[in-house]
Amino acid sequence: MNKMKLLCSLIILIALPVLAEDPSINGSWKLSLNVNGNTYPMSCTFKQEGDKLTGSCKGAEAANEVKGEVQGQKLKWQHQVPYNGEMLTLTYSGSLASAAELKGTVDVQPQGISGDFTGQREAAAEVK
Repeated sequence: MNKMKLLCSLIILIALPVLAEDPSINGSWKLSLNVNGNTYPMSCTFKQEGDKLTGSCKGAEAANEVKGEVQGQKLKWQHQVPYNGEMLTLTYSGSLASAAELKGTVDVQPQGISGDFTGQREAAAEVK
């Protein structure tokens, strides 16, 4: 094998781990929850550090702290929301369908109901 082919092969081997990295969940997302036949909009901001996921999600009420984990493209997080005088815990399990799209299920406790969600990454705000 000549030197040029060897060099090209080495560059490809070095670049493969970078190209294979999972997309990041960091940033702002617009979610749409479908629970018990009702649709609820949610805005979430996520920060991923290693396999730890933090941030906040906001529906009709104030923003609530998010705690969760990331394993490759799989995500799991939860937060609480007030609803009709009680505090509900929403637990999401899903994955990054692409760098700009989330999909999965949501479990609502203590009501014992579940549904699904989709999410779209929000475009970064323009710097002026």
